[in-house]
Amino acid sequence: MRLTHVIASLPFLGCGTQIRSTIINPPPHAMQSRPPASVEVFTSAPPRDRPFVDVAFLEAEQESGYSTDGTEQFFAKLRGRAAQMGCDGLVFGSPTNAVSVGIDLQTPMNKKGIVATCIVYTQ
Repeated sequence: MRLTHVIASLPFLGCGTQIRSTIINPPPHAMQSRPPASVEVFTSAPPRDRPFVDVAFLEAEQESGYSTDGTEQFFAKLRGRAAQMGCDGLVFGSPTNAVSVGIDLQTPMNKKGIVATCIVYTQ
């Protein structure tokens, strides 16, 4: 393989994470962006002491099978997107896994991800 081919393929080795969001319910009030650190994070269950609405379903997925992003990066990027949207909290769900085809159109590539729900408190 020529050196120029190797250098040209290097940007693909560090590909990051793609975030997708789908609105599922209208928010109970206007939402405004906020600092990521102010978005509460829940991993075992949503809060039981405060009423809320599930506003959006978010998905984080490695952009390619060459991405080195993992759980830590998924959490940070999902929290950042939730903050931009104005979510009060983020309830994380299950990890995901998708198999796609590599650059050579033959080699299977594994793309990891995780899902979360943006919640907004009603009070």
